[in-house]
Amino acid sequence: MPEDIEEVEFTDHKKISTGIVGLDYQLGGGFPEGCIIVIQGSPVSGIEKIAEQFWKAGEETTGTDDSVYLISDSSPSDGMTPVTPNEVGGILSGISKKRCVVDSLSSVIYQNGADAAIGLMKDAAGTVAQTGGNVLFLLYDGVHSPADEIAVIRYADVYIHLIEERHGNEIERKMEISKLKYANIPNRMYPYDITHEGIDLSTTARVV
Repeated sequence: MPEDIEEVEFTDHKKISTGIVGLDYQLGGGFPEGCIIVIQGSPVSGIEKIAEQFWKAGEETTGTDDSVYLISDSSPSDGMTPVTPNEVGGILSGISKKRCVVDSLSSVIYQNGADAAIGLMKDAAGTVAQTGGNVLFLLYDGVHSPADEIAVIRYADVYIHLIEERHGNEIERKMEISKLKYANIPNRMYPYDITHEGIDLSTTARVV
C-alpha cells in the first residue's frame, strides 16, 4: 500500500454525497445517511462553500429538489430560505428533506444560548435524521466560549473543523474530521483549496 494512502475501517452504511468529490472519496461515498453534521470554521475558511455544495448536490445527483438552505446570518442567495434564529426549529420540524443546511447554529447560540442550540439539534434536527435526512449546521470560529462549542459538538454525529495556518505569506488550509458516525476517526488532516467552483479536496488518502 502506498505510504500516502490511509486505510480506515468504515462500516457498511448508506451514504449521501457531500457535494465535494474529494470529500466523498475520503468518506467512502459521503456522509452517513441520517446524521447531524457540524462544520466549524472562520467566515473565510470556505465554510459557506461547503454548505452550498452539500445543499446543491441533491438536485445534481438525483434531479429532484430534496434540499433546503435556512440562512439567518447574511443575505440569501437564490433558492435559500431567510429565517430568524427562532424560526429554524419550527421549519425543520415541518419538512421532509434529505439535505438541510442551517446557516448558522452560531446565530442560535448568540441569540438564545447553547442550550437552545442543543435542543434544536436533539429535537428538530433529530426528527429529520430519524427519517433518513441529514442536517448540516455551520458553527463559526471565534464567536463562542469553548464550553459552548464542546456542548454543541457532543451532539453532532459528524464534526469537521476547517483550519487555516499561516506560514509567512502563504495560507495552508486543512480539514480535520474529528467525529464520524459508523467509522473510525482518521488520524490525519486533509489539505484543501478554495476555488471559484467551490472546495477542492485532496484524494491522496481515503477513509474506507
